[in-house]
Amino acid sequence: MTPFPGWLRRARNEQYASEKPVSATDGFGAQASAADDSVAAGGDVGTVVHGDNNDVNVYLMQPSPAHDSKFPETSGIVCRPISDCHAIDLEVRPAPKGDVATADLPNYVAREHDTYLEKVVAVAKGGRSQMCVLVGESSTGKTRACWEAIQPLADDDWMVWHPIDPTRAEAALAGLASVRPRTVVWLNEAQHYLMAREIGERIIAALRTLLGDLERAPVLVVGTLWRQHWNALTALPSQHSDPYAQARELLTGRQLRVADAFTQQDLATATRAASTDDRLALALSQARDGRITQFLAGAPELVGRYENAPPAARAVLDVAVDAIRLGCGAHLPHSFLEQAAAGYMPEDIFDGAEDDWFEQSLAYAAQPVYGNIVPLRRVRMRPGRLAPDEPVYQLADYLQQYGGEQRRYLCPPESFWDAAVRLLTNIGDLKALELAAESRWRLHRAHLLSVTAASFGPETVSSTWDARSAIPYPRHLSPEDLDRPEDHFNCRALADLALTHESNAERGEATALAFQAADCCQPDALATLALIREKAGNRSDSAYLAHHAAARGAPYCLSELALAREEAGLYEEAEHYAWEAAQYGLPETLAALAQVREEAGALGQAERLWELAAERDHPEALANIARLRLIDGDHYGAESVAMEAVNRGFAAPWRHTTQPLSGQPYGRTASSPTAPPQHRGARTEPGRRPRSSKTARGSSQHLSVVL
Repeated sequence: MTPFPGWLRRARNEQYASEKPVSATDGFGAQASAADDSVAAGGDVGTVVHGDNNDVNVYLMQPSPAHDSKFPETSGIVCRPISDCHAIDLEVRPAPKGDVATADLPNYVAREHDTYLEKVVAVAKGGRSQMCVLVGESSTGKTRACWEAIQPLADDDWMVWHPIDPTRAEAALAGLASVRPRTVVWLNEAQHYLMAREIGERIIAALRTLLGDLERAPVLVVGTLWRQHWNALTALPSQHSDPYAQARELLTGRQLRVADAFTQQDLATATRAASTDDRLALALSQARDGRITQFLAGAPELVGRYENAPPAARAVLDVAVDAIRLGCGAHLPHSFLEQAAAGYMPEDIFDGAEDDWFEQSLAYAAQPVYGNIVPLRRVRMRPGRLAPDEPVYQLADYLQQYGGEQRRYLCPPESFWDAAVRLLTNIGDLKALELAAESRWRLHRAHLLSVTAASFGPETVSSTWDARSAIPYPRHLSPEDLDRPEDHFNCRALADLALTHESNAERGEATALAFQAADCCQPDALATLALIREKAGNRSDSAYLAHHAAARGAPYCLSELALAREEAGLYEEAEHYAWEAAQYGLPETLAALAQVREEAGALGQAERLWELAAERDHPEALANIARLRLIDGDHYGAESVAMEAVNRGFAAPWRHTTQPLSGQPYGRTASSPTAPPQHRGARTEPGRRPRSSKTARGSSQHLSVVL
């Protein structure tokens, strides 16, 4: 909000203090009032232009009277008391075998992330605005954790606002300026808000304004994101574009990682809770690898339905999986699914299919698991919403992820591209598929998709191929931190005080202060402390602090720790911390170690590290694996890895900067040293795991390679 002149701020404060209406009149006695949907409707500044000379008078506008409603309403946004809400209303998934309207949720098992989330909520309850985004894979319990965390706020009459109508993004953009104190802004599946085409940047800016507005504090913004969306939103800019600059500023330091599976301690707690909950007991007895929340969300049934689908139904589901993983929106048209699916079936299967094979496939995919989740459901538009020209369908969340993993090495058949060109009408979908086709060297298809998109309107979709994970660096040492509320400078003061105590060898006090700063918004305090102690040779303290810093939002510390251990000759420890950093979305450390090992002549170790980097999505991993295999004389292996990169979409022409199969490491200058081929004997050093075909055939996740 633009700062008010001193006299106007005083007038505004006097109005609120006296609670008397303040109206504005022009020179002719006409009263100026605020329309319900105007900026001034919240009690802001208005202007009246009148007269032949266009004189301008500035007034403080009186807010319009609140409307009566069953639920409290705040300047145009409908909020509900937390105590009046049900978890299902806020998109917490219902329990297995339970009825959506009446079933209670399973007993809740608090985990590590709940401890940190509880502290964020406590700060908000104490009067300071907060934001926290839970990041994890589908069906890991993110939304349920947010629901449990806000329950203590109900005692203080906090409200919750869930913007969804007419669309999530439009509702958020229209209502954020009207949020008032003691409101929880509920942004489940936050990518629908922050990555919304054309208006996502404005929503992010409004959130930053809200969090920094002390007059509207306290508010609590909670959201959930998949890791892939978090990585895209927080990636550093490239030379081509910076599509999410505002998002990076908003989200940095506000991440809370949710693990995919329960730890042994979590399972022990769940076992005690299961004594009074049959559903939780069933999950404990049947879920694999501690994936309790996925089981409760119906994921195993979904996977079984997908894997055991008849050929025609599997083809329809695979079309939906490919469309989503290549960037299409959630709603897929009926005709597109039918036309594209024909090419997913072998010719003899398609020839022998019944005439109504597509209707049968939809019926199979619409059968629910546990009574409330279906693999592919038809989307029913609410009254008053603009209905599409034909039915549209949405793939279940967990199948989007599971199917995407299963098909990540495959390029869709020609029927997919043909159907997209002829039958898709959404510009965003067409542009996303254009990029996907181009990066798979389906250049003619990319051209046709581009022409089709242009026929519907101007190009307004920016490329997201530049979104890469990058190591963030400390923020609390920066002289400015404009995206945080003013009183968060206290946290920076705590961080600076911790460093002062550390320099005076008062390590206990330094650690305590660093934890206080990190628990608020300065995880870099712990990270900096960890690196100082690593340099001093106190490696046990350094490791302890680094892990806590990473868990609170500063994972770059693990990267620095890995490089320090590598320099000290502690190679296994270096690999351990590099892998831990990669788990937080920083595979660059594994790549750095690979280059160091290659320069030392240990080409076998280098290739192994590149394979690990490939498993964690490093954009240069496959190119370097192919290059090293070519050096080793494994032409077939090199070709296989290169072809995999092309099929998976990591060979966009504009990204060609070097020739990786020439023996030159990708991303390094021609003058950089390379390891001579005669050192290839390092492949058999002790501890080297045998090279498998997994990298070429199916283990890596969403790799990104430049050929």
